[in-house]
Amino acid sequence: MPPRFRYHDLDGLTTEEKHAEQMRRWYVRQMQDPEKAARIRERSRENKRAQRQRARLEKESANLGAPPPRFRRQIPLSTSDVPRSTSIDDDFIDPILKNPAPHRLMSNVAVMTDSSSSAHHTADRQTAPKLDLVSDILGAQVPRQSGTVTWPDAHITVLPCVMIEGVNVCEDNDAAMVHFLSTLTESKPDSTYVEYIKHIHLTRRQLQHSVGNALSRNKPVVIRGFGNQDVPALDVEYLETNFGISPQMRVTVHDVAKRVTDFTHPHKQATIQKFMDAINDPSKIQCILDIPLAHVGLPQDFQLLDHGLVYGWNQTTVDCPIRSGKVHPDNFTVKSWALLHQAGYVSYPHHDADGAVTFLQIQSGVKFWVVFRTKEKLSRTALQKAQMLFANWRNNREEIDSTWHGEVITLLPGDLLFQPAGQVHAVYTPVPSFATGGSFYHYDSLHLTEMSRYIDANKAQFLTNQVHENAVETFQRMLIALPRLTQSIRLCRRPIIALCLMIINRDKYKASNNNQGYQVLTSESTERSIAIATAIIRFFYHDTATAQRSYRTGDQSDPGEPLSIEDLSTCLGSFTSIKA
Repeated sequence: MPPRFRYHDLDGLTTEEKHAEQMRRWYVRQMQDPEKAARIRERSRENKRAQRQRARLEKESANLGAPPPRFRRQIPLSTSDVPRSTSIDDDFIDPILKNPAPHRLMSNVAVMTDSSSSAHHTADRQTAPKLDLVSDILGAQVPRQSGTVTWPDAHITVLPCVMIEGVNVCEDNDAAMVHFLSTLTESKPDSTYVEYIKHIHLTRRQLQHSVGNALSRNKPVVIRGFGNQDVPALDVEYLETNFGISPQMRVTVHDVAKRVTDFTHPHKQATIQKFMDAINDPSKIQCILDIPLAHVGLPQDFQLLDHGLVYGWNQTTVDCPIRSGKVHPDNFTVKSWALLHQAGYVSYPHHDADGAVTFLQIQSGVKFWVVFRTKEKLSRTALQKAQMLFANWRNNREEIDSTWHGEVITLLPGDLLFQPAGQVHAVYTPVPSFATGGSFYHYDSLHLTEMSRYIDANKAQFLTNQVHENAVETFQRMLIALPRLTQSIRLCRRPIIALCLMIINRDKYKASNNNQGYQVLTSESTERSIAIATAIIRFFYHDTATAQRSYRTGDQSDPGEPLSIEDLSTCLGSFTSIKA
């Protein structure tokens, strides 16, 4: 009889969570035995083939108007040469897994019927995820020569592989980067650096407060199973039916083979249809990073986190009308986008441009989202230097290991991620995947926004992605909205001073990689926003130099003490008058 494992470290989990974790650990043990691992993979493939056959027959029956066929399990005459229909051999299942503890009834009826936000959300993922991400795609969606790697949570994936004249051109770059990422720590719910939130019993307001508070303290947020966990068929029909993405939409594709030749110009033009026609082509690794989805936006429970839109744009057009008609479309088109990837694409360590908060939800596929945090608190100049280590990561590997802590967050369908402004991260997509996401600005995160834009002003060409031109106009309108905010919005000192400094010194934050002649333009909101920023600086610090010294003292990621709405109202009272 196999040994009976006891997991005393799981005592604090619910019955479902404990059973799922036991299943995962058991599976890891089996996969460490080559013979058992081979048996599990083979049966998994057989089950998938049977599922595809059933789906095909059901579809054919539906087309003929007949009821779907009934499938009965065939009893084999001999069990020695016919595989069993289950994918796991009962003979080597840990006995404790065969007899999970019975469910306990909940006595608190109020919890079971809590808040409308929990009615349409499933609980955190209760079934063990599939750890073998190789068998189904090897030789079909990626080259059969692809190497494999095991991640800290026991997932097994292919390494990036593009074969050209018999040589994997990814071996020394993309594959090496994925190897490096796979050596980092698995992110778990007790992480010091990542906030894991269970949404099932939280109201919408509690969810928003929890996420906003974590982001202001420079912590990514993970919410498991927030959306649909059913994996759809990833094809053009799914994209058009569910997201309105036309197959004929023209897009910019990032191609790994081109990136190997020229890292800064890996782009080519295509349509969604052309990209999807090649999504299972093992000779290519491609992705689309910026499919605009302005109509989608944040999930409903989190829409009020977008302070730039909710307060900055929605509530300032009477105080500051838009008369010129010159509003940059990026103010709205970058609010929401989609990512579409072939298997094997890796994005190198970087931070997102413009100092925005990023959110992402997996719709189909898997992503290993790796977040980095310095092991010690650094000044802004030291942080900039530390980020530059990733620009030549092979030669700086030893210094990266001593400077940075990395955690691997595994994102599965339905999982929702929020990433603070300026978060250094890398991403590996091991299977064809589709994700939706976007960016926004939040009042309590603007100190991190300012830090990110400060770094971009000097080193953007090495450390970030595409720079947009809309940020300053949004910041100006967030300032104009301040005099009319109520106590329902928490404001902290450091982020508000950061906002003022970004407007008063706005010419100093132009990203260094913007070589398209971009200039910080004056608009209808410029004069009023500068006047409000100046009034705040004088009220709390007397002058800009004093404010800047105070702002740059101490922990740069700390939002600081709350800012009194009463003091702010006293300071900005003259900006709330209404002319008859």
